[in-house]
Amino acid sequence: MSTTARNPSDDAAAEDAPGLGKRLKIRSMVSMAGEFLPFFWPMRSFIHHNPLHGLEYLPFEQAVEQATRLFHARGYLPRAQYQRFLREGSIDSAVLEALVDDFVADWRSRQTDDVDDAETAELRQVLLVLLTHMDQPTPGSLYPSTEDILRCLLADAEAADNGVGGRR
Repeated sequence: MSTTARNPSDDAAAEDAPGLGKRLKIRSMVSMAGEFLPFFWPMRSFIHHNPLHGLEYLPFEQAVEQATRLFHARGYLPRAQYQRFLREGSIDSAVLEALVDDFVADWRSRQTDDVDDAETAELRQVLLVLLTHMDQPTPGSLYPSTEDILRCLLADAEAADNGVGGRR
C-alpha cells in the first residue's frame, strides 16, 4: 500500500481537466494540423519546391505540359507578358532572333523539297511576328488569322522604309 499523501491541488487539476470527448477532439485537431503540407502549397512569394518534381525524367516541354494537365495550372506566362519583357529589354531581341534562326535552319535542313532563301526569310519573318506582335490565340482558335500576320508584316516593312525600328 502506498504511503504517499495525495496532494489536494492534484484533485483540483483533475476536476478542471477537459473531459474525454474534449480531449479526443483536441487530439484530432492537433493530428490534422500536423499532417504534411502538400508538395504544391499555394506559395505567394517564395518557391520552396520544384513544381516539376517527379517529372524530371521527361524533356522540359513535356514535363511542363504534363504538369499543366495534372495541376490545372498555366505552364508558361501569357505571350503578352513575354512581349512586354521584350519591349522592356528583359528579353534580349538578338537572342530571340538567334533562336528563331536556329529553328528555321533546323526546319530547312529537314525539308525534302528544295526551299529557297526567300521562303526561309519569309518563314523567319512570320515566326518573329508571331512571337513579338501577335496575341496568344484565343480558346478555340489555334492560329492567328493570315490578315493579322500580314498587317504586322506590312507595319514592320513600313517602319523600316521610314527609317524607324520595327515594333520588336
